[in-house]
Amino acid sequence: MIIFSLFYTTNYLGRFNFWPLAPLIREDLHLTNVQIGLINAALLWGFCLGDVIHGSMSERYGFKLWILCGAILTTVCNIIVSFSDSFLFFLIPWFLCGFCNAACWAPGIGMVSQWWNKSERGFALGVVSGASGGAMLLMWSVTGLIGTSFDWRMSFRYPPIIIAVAAIIVFVMCKDFPSSAGFSNRTRKNQNLLTWAKYKLILKNPKFHLIGHIKGLENVVRYGLMTWIPLYYYDKGGFDIRTTILITILLPIGYMIAPPIAGILSDKMLHSDRKPLTLASCVLSSGVLFCMCFVDPNDVFIGCVLMIIGGLSLGMSQLPVMAVDFFGKDLAATTSSLVDAHGYFYAGVQAVIISLIVGVMGNWAIVFLLMGSVRLLSAGVLLVARLR
Repeated sequence: MIIFSLFYTTNYLGRFNFWPLAPLIREDLHLTNVQIGLINAALLWGFCLGDVIHGSMSERYGFKLWILCGAILTTVCNIIVSFSDSFLFFLIPWFLCGFCNAACWAPGIGMVSQWWNKSERGFALGVVSGASGGAMLLMWSVTGLIGTSFDWRMSFRYPPIIIAVAAIIVFVMCKDFPSSAGFSNRTRKNQNLLTWAKYKLILKNPKFHLIGHIKGLENVVRYGLMTWIPLYYYDKGGFDIRTTILITILLPIGYMIAPPIAGILSDKMLHSDRKPLTLASCVLSSGVLFCMCFVDPNDVFIGCVLMIIGGLSLGMSQLPVMAVDFFGKDLAATTSSLVDAHGYFYAGVQAVIISLIVGVMGNWAIVFLLMGSVRLLSAGVLLVARLR
C-alpha cells in the first residue's frame, strides 16, 4: 500500500499536467476554449477506454507488470506531446496517454485490495485515494514551477520520467498477492474467470450500475473543477499564472487530506458503511459550488477558502471502496476499472459541454450552477438507494 501510494503520487506528472498550464498552452498553440475542452476530453475518454480493458487484464497477467507497462508508455506519450505544434498533434498522443495511464490505477487498487479485509479497506483505499490528491498537489507544484520558470514543454518532457522510475520500484519491491510473499492466502474463487464472465457477473448487478453512474456524476465535478478553475481565475480574476496556481493548489490539498480520514471513520465509527460520508460529500461540495456562482473571483481569501473546503468535501466520497466491498478482492481490479470508466466517460462529457458554455456563452455562473446541481442529484439518488 505504501509503495504503490508513493508511486501514484508521481503519476499525475504525466496525466493531468495539462491543467495548470492550460492558459500558457492556449496562448502558445493559439487554441480556443472549445479546443481546450476537446483536449481534456481526449485524455479522459482515453482513460475510460483503458479502464474497460486494463483491470481485467491485470488480474490475469499480474498487477505490477501492468502498472509498469502503463507507466513507461505514459512517459513516452508525454515526451511526444512536448513536441506538438498544433491542436491535432497534441490531441492524438494525449488520448493515447490517457489510455496507457489507466493501467496505473485499477491494477493498483486490485493489488492493494488483496492485502486488506473489508473492515480495514476504507483506510487502505483511503490512503491510495489520498495519494491521488498528493499526486495532484505534486503535479500542480512541479508542473507550475517548471512551466512558468522555463516553458510548458519542459513540464511534459522531463517530470513524467519520474513515473517510469517509480513504477520500476513498484515492480521490484511489491508482491501481487500475500501468497507471493509467503503469507497464507484464501483461495480466490473468481481468479480463473474469463474476462467476459467477469464483466457479466458485475454488469448484471444493479448496484454496480448505480455506483458507476454516481461516480460519473462525481467526476463531472471533481475533474470539472480541476480542468476549468485555473482558467476561471486566470480569465475572470485577472491573476497571473503564479497566483492562479497558488489559489487552485488548495483544491488538491483537500483531495489529499480527506480520503484517509474518511476511510478510518467509515471503517471504525460507521462499521464499513460507506454511504453516510459519500452523501455528506455530495451536500457539502454542492454548497461550495453554489457559492462560486456569486462570490467575486478577484477575492483571493474567499477563493482559497472555497478551494480547500471543496477539496475536502469531494475527497470524503467512499465510492471506490464501496465498489470493491460489493464484489470482493477477487474482482477488485475489474470492478474498480469499470466504475472508474463511468467516471471518466462523464468527465469527458463535461469537458466538452463546459467548453461550449464558456467558449460560446462566457458564463461561468452557469458552469458552477450546473456542477452544484449534479452533486445534489447524486445526493438524491444516494438517499433513496440501498447500498449495503
